[in-house]
Amino acid sequence: MGPMTTEEPLPALPANGVYHGPTTLGGSSYSQDTTIAPDDHHREARRPTPANPFRAGRSVSTCLPWRQQEKDDFPSDDSVPQSLSELSIKEEKRELEGGGSRHGTSLKRKFRRASLTLMKGIVGRDRRSSEPAVDYHDYRPTTAHSTWNRIRQATPFRHLKTSHGERSVLETIHSPFKSTFPELPVPGNGFVPPIIPHHTGAAAKAAAAMQNEYLAFTQHHYLSTDEFNDRESGIGIAVTTSEAQGDTVMNENSAVVRVDFVRDLPQELSVQILAYLDAAQLGTASQVSRFWNRVIQDQYIWRQSFLREKTHTYATSLPVQPGVGAGVPTLRPENDWQKIYQAKEELDRRWKIGTQARTVYLNGHLDSIYCLQFDENKIITGSRDKTIRIWDMRALQCRLVIGPPEVVNETSILFDPNGKPIHYASSIDNNGSNPSVPVTVSFPVHHKASILCLQYDDDILVTGSSDSTCIVYSVKSGYRPVRRLQCHTAAVLDLAFDDKHIVTCSKDITICVWDRETGALLKQLRGHTGPVNSVQLRGNTIVSCSGDFSVRLWNIDSAKTIREFAGHTKGLACSQFSEDGRFIASAGSDKVIRIWDANTGECLREIPAHDSLVRSLHLDSVSGRLISGSYDTDIKVFDMETGEQLLNFPRWHASWVLSAKCDYRRIISTGQDPKILIMDFGADIQDIHMLESARKYEVACDAGFI
Repeated sequence: MGPMTTEEPLPALPANGVYHGPTTLGGSSYSQDTTIAPDDHHREARRPTPANPFRAGRSVSTCLPWRQQEKDDFPSDDSVPQSLSELSIKEEKRELEGGGSRHGTSLKRKFRRASLTLMKGIVGRDRRSSEPAVDYHDYRPTTAHSTWNRIRQATPFRHLKTSHGERSVLETIHSPFKSTFPELPVPGNGFVPPIIPHHTGAAAKAAAAMQNEYLAFTQHHYLSTDEFNDRESGIGIAVTTSEAQGDTVMNENSAVVRVDFVRDLPQELSVQILAYLDAAQLGTASQVSRFWNRVIQDQYIWRQSFLREKTHTYATSLPVQPGVGAGVPTLRPENDWQKIYQAKEELDRRWKIGTQARTVYLNGHLDSIYCLQFDENKIITGSRDKTIRIWDMRALQCRLVIGPPEVVNETSILFDPNGKPIHYASSIDNNGSNPSVPVTVSFPVHHKASILCLQYDDDILVTGSSDSTCIVYSVKSGYRPVRRLQCHTAAVLDLAFDDKHIVTCSKDITICVWDRETGALLKQLRGHTGPVNSVQLRGNTIVSCSGDFSVRLWNIDSAKTIREFAGHTKGLACSQFSEDGRFIASAGSDKVIRIWDANTGECLREIPAHDSLVRSLHLDSVSGRLISGSYDTDIKVFDMETGEQLLNFPRWHASWVLSAKCDYRRIISTGQDPKILIMDFGADIQDIHMLESARKYEVACDAGFI
């Protein structure tokens, strides 16, 4: 190598952007697409403009003269390394003769030799014809500071031309299949940088050293938060922008772009989106603007929100169905769903606090009231006075009395000694109101003793009595008896039915299964050793509890016990079966309520509930509320899921509580004192009537009765 001359100043760039002399690593060179002027022996092809102009502004290779390819005619692939060596020697001589500076010439020569060294390895590669060309650039990181990105841009072989004047298929740098240096791995194999062996040329080492210095420089300036960069996921990698992009910077006071989707979208789409909000969110959204307020008045929005938010259940197989009397009205065009939602919200709030229920007593029975059932229109009760009475829920009046002739023909069943009606409603301060004189009726088929249990649906009413029989009545024909069920030898203590079966239990320690349509006795289940005080029916499964301390699960088809639940320490008086058949609740003389898993027999919760015998349980499978009534005269409400006591109504009856049940808005109970207690949490709530089912009150009064 000859002596180096001092560095000369750079000549000015021509207007066409072509530079005819050596360049330096000045910052301005990042924005120039430089080339080398052609001479007599070597013609320089202008480097193609990159697809991404911003990437070109960041590439270190675009500012170096060796990045530009000199076109030459190569006789064959075998002579390429020799020709490249000769080209390198000629280039060095031209640089020395041109008087370039030692520093600038050395820098260019180092990069040139590094390129030639890599080229020798690439041209010598034997690519098999079956291997498709792989562009590793597609698989390597493409961020602005990627090491591979800079190395790839620094290589001059992406657009080489062959000796035939055609563009080469070699688009990226590919590593040889086997290393020519056995002790070292294949350079660039996979996604790792090229490895320079220790016994290669000085130019390659110098180029690698310079590249390392450049990477260190860029990491220091551009990746100052490198400790937060995992280098794999892209999290924490700084992304540089071009000058054009960098000029667009939002200052702190720039206005936030807001899009009014309610106004911009078709109303059909806006309504669908808003329907996903609940009542509180809809109330907030309605205050955004007058336009939003008008859109939110759409009944579809409130209906969908109500049906989504207010039909969840605790233990049913389906959400609450509209029009079944569970607080979800029938889907009618005239419904105002916003008012319905508001009424339901207020009702739920009152259930939580438990202090705003209106309390009313219904008077008329002459003795203890053992059993009851009710819906939105009526209450049906059975008493020790041998009568069944039907009450109007809305008017709070008695409409019908059914009993034996010796009872219903007496004047005392309707009037007191002073001639005043004995059927009336009263408040807790005993002020009477709503007096009534019901119709009395006696049929040839009737009970001759206390009415201990009953159940009804839209078609039939079934009652059980101390006379050891059950009677089936037709509701739609004015409660006329259809048939008597007779098999038990002692009092019928409880009963239940569904679409196929009627199940009864007795003090005679047996359970009878009857065909609902024909009244035929199908099965008689034996297993308890004490009076069977309660039965519940779900599909083909029966739950019973007895004075023998046990709860049993039965299969109707096999007439055998499936599972026995042990844990109570005294006789049991009542049990409940959730609608989906998953949970069983039981209670009795040990004053404890137990919640069982029906599938496993595990006791899920043990709730110390009352100070005396728990006589009545009712499980509301929709809300998950468990209502209990006790001989201690208290009525309590528990959460089935947690066992927590929610409400307590102490001493609302003058004596034992014999039955207590609830629906979505009321708790109704009866006791040894001949009164019916109604606690209405929906009283005085505006539009509460909108929660009722579609069945009109008048339709429910077939044959002159409710």
